[in-house]
This record gives sequence, structure tokens and C-alpha cells, in this order.
Amino acid sequence: MPTWIVVVLVIAVIIAIGVIFALVRYYREKPPPIPAGWYPDLHDPSIERRHDGSGWTEDTRPNEDERER
Repeated sequence: MPTWIVVVLVIAVIIAIGVIFALVRYYREKPPPIPAGWYPDLHDPSIERRHDGSGWTEDTRPNEDERER
């Protein structure tokens, strides 16, 4: 086997290993998804805002914990 083919194969393997490590690191560092539910609004603690599991909605309701204080 010619030397240049061996060099190309070694470089391809090194690149593949680097891509695999980068993907593993990306998926490990990805924050876990927020479960669907009601959460205190960051800008107005007197209300709660609903998260549908994929994003924040416009739905709000009074925050009962804040009302008791």
C-alpha cells in the first residue's frame, strides 16, 4: 500500500475521532430540558408562567406563594 494512502487513512481516522469526541462533549454539556409546568416569572414574582416542555408560553396565573406573603 502506498505511503500516501496510509497517511490519508490515518488523518481520516484522527478527524473521525475528533468529531466523535466533539459530539459526545456537546450532548453531555447540553442542559436538560425544562419539564412542562408552572414556574415563577423571572420578571414579576407575583405571577407564574407556564412552560409547555419546549418553550415558555404566554399563559400566566397568580403566584399563590407570593400572595401568602
